[in-house]
Amino acid sequence: MQQDKLKKTLKLAWSNGLSLFMAMAGAILLVFLLFRFDSILDQILRVCNILMPIIMGIVIAYLLNPVVEFYERHLDRSLGKFIEKKTKKKVSMRGLSIFISVIIVLAVIALLIMMVVPQIYTNISNLVYSFPEQIQDLVGKLMELAKNNEKVRNAINGFYDNFMNYITNWIKSDMLGQVSVVIDGIMGIFGTAVNCLVAFIVAIYVLLSKETFRRQIKKVINAFFNERQTNVIVSVVKESDKIFGGFISGKIIDSFIIGVICFVCCLILRMPYVALVSVIVGVTNLIPFFGPYIGAIPSAVLILLDSPSKGIVFIIFIAILQQVDGNIIGPKILGQSTGLSPF
Repeated sequence: MQQDKLKKTLKLAWSNGLSLFMAMAGAILLVFLLFRFDSILDQILRVCNILMPIIMGIVIAYLLNPVVEFYERHLDRSLGKFIEKKTKKKVSMRGLSIFISVIIVLAVIALLIMMVVPQIYTNISNLVYSFPEQIQDLVGKLMELAKNNEKVRNAINGFYDNFMNYITNWIKSDMLGQVSVVIDGIMGIFGTAVNCLVAFIVAIYVLLSKETFRRQIKKVINAFFNERQTNVIVSVVKESDKIFGGFISGKIIDSFIIGVICFVCCLILRMPYVALVSVIVGVTNLIPFFGPYIGAIPSAVLILLDSPSKGIVFIIFIAILQQVDGNIIGPKILGQSTGLSPF
């Protein structure tokens, strides 16, 4: 009896001492984090930068998973059963489904690049060649307005001469000094391309072994929680995945529809840079709330530089299109994909 009482006392003292130690350790850690926050944040960002290809690969695998599952279901019903009848063996269509999905994504990316990059190059070239003429035209109009005022004309001429001298000196001196910046930009593009390649490889491995990863993650959760808590966590994660996946797929469909509508309407309105503007509007529409504005502003500037009147018409058109998307198309598609009412 005395021994049991001593054991309970020791156990209680040990528990209280451990709790006190954990509280003190937590307080010290919090103070350390507050005073060394910048250094810790730099290290976290450095680690994230190193792990970026893996993070990108996991994200790509998550986005590709619905497409892979779609092709896997249909290939199992057709090609899989045909092979099973011939060989009397069950063959997995996972690898072929992943291959088809990756090819489709790469083809879409290549198509977008082929549509956008040549037009960007053409627009920049036209802007560079036409910019001096536009400046001269603007100066001519200002001189015409100020033809009766000698001081204003002299001020305009002085401003024009100083501006052109500044541009000339910048091209001769400063522009040549930007070689290192250009090289850094090329190396950055090369690094991004390597990261994307590694990310696709990681995504393929994740998709091939997704069931194994699910079991391992569940084992990790089981190590920290009891069975009931584990079931609740798994249920919440599955429901969140269903809703979030529905939102992503719905947003992609919605953005594709907006891009097509923009393309058709810009053709009807005889807008310049139709393909480029439609791709910008469609892709940036994927970004919630701010996306339409991010896509509309550079597109409107491009069209305004070509034709101010058409630029104003485009701004009005985009405002109407975003209202239709935000109040009719978007709620309808996202409501169906997430299980929520459009309201």
